[in-house]
Amino acid sequence: KTSRYARKQYGDTFLKEYYWKPLFWSDSYFATTVSENSLQMVQEYIKNQ
Repeated sequence: KTSRYARKQYGDTFLKEYYWKPLFWSDSYFATTVSENSLQMVQEYIKNQ
């Protein structure tokens, strides 16, 4: 959802200055705060990648 919002809000032309690949997210790592996520939620997310 966030990628779509950023592309809609700022447009691909603006984002291409910072993200030169067609992908917005990296497939090599996952980072998040854990304050709103339980360990089980994080493990489930990783499992479904």
